Amino acid sequence: MSTEVIKILLYNPHSMKRVAILLVLFAACATTTKSNLPEPGIGIEQVVGPADLGYPYGPIEVKYNLAVQNNATIPITLTRVDIRSDDPAGGAYSLRRNFYNFHQVIPPNSVGVVTFWARAMSWGRGMRDTEPVTVRGVAYFQTPTGTTQKVFIRELSQFSQ
Repeated sequence: MSTEVIKILLYNPHSMKRVAILLVLFAACATTTKSNLPEPGIGIEQVVGPADLGYPYGPIEVKYNLAVQNNATIPITLTRVDIRSDDPAGGAYSLRRNFYNFHQVIPPNSVGVVTFWARAMSWGRGMRDTEPVTVRGVAYFQTPTGTTQKVFIRELSQFSQ
C-alpha cells in the first residue's frame, strides 16, 4: 500500500469512528465470563400435545415442563431456553426455532421446573400423529461466577402415558 492510502485510512474521521465503535463492541463482548461449574442436568416433558387437542391440522401450542438439576454448590438462574424440533421429515408436529425467557433461580443441589407453551405446526391425523418429536434446545444460565449453557436433545413420545 502506498503511504497516501495509509494516511487516508488512518486519518479519515469516518474510519476513526468505525474503529472506536468496534473497540467498544469487542470490549462489551469480552466482559462476560464463562463459569466452571458442574454441568446442570436437563429434562423436558411434553404435557399438552396434539393428542390432547384432538389432532388438529394447523398451528397449535404445545406445553412443556423443563426440569433443571443444579449440580453446583451455588445457585444458578435459568435465563433463556432456545428450542426447535429436529425432525427432518417426521413427527406429530414441528416447532419453529424460538426462544423463551425466564428468571428461575435454582438452589444448590436441587431441581427446578419451569413450564412454558411453544408454538408448533400440527400435521393432523395420519401416519405422523404418533411419531415421536425430537426437540433440540439450549438452556442458558447465569451464575455468581459467570454464564454457562447446556445443549439438550430429547425424543418425545406421542403415545399417552
